[in-house]
Amino acid sequence: MRGVVCSRGHLWLSNRPDSVVTWRSASAHLELREADRWLEPEEAWAWQTATPQRRTLASWSWHDYYGERRNEIVFTGVDLDEGAIRLGLDEALLTVHELAQGREEWAAIPDPLLSNDPG
Repeated sequence: MRGVVCSRGHLWLSNRPDSVVTWRSASAHLELREADRWLEPEEAWAWQTATPQRRTLASWSWHDYYGERRNEIVFTGVDLDEGAIRLGLDEALLTVHELAQGREEWAAIPDPLLSNDPG
């Protein structure tokens, strides 16, 4: 991540399919935190309690199968190598085969980012 000064966004992690995970970085510090739950079409209460901005963003990016789930990260820096950043992030995505295995299989994938296991 050479040249990145700061970044922020949110992630949909395969082994936490219901959790919105926030991504924030400044210099060498990276913070990942479970912040919320993704909105589900059948959870009217969640839509009613969500901010108008959240409901609008969810509707703009809504997918019939995945709902509002998506990954969005913005990087700010000097002389950023967009190709290298994109390649690194793309390598972290599920493969088509892994995606096709479904939600229960995703949950079994080890979590290198938010693991509570110190070892």
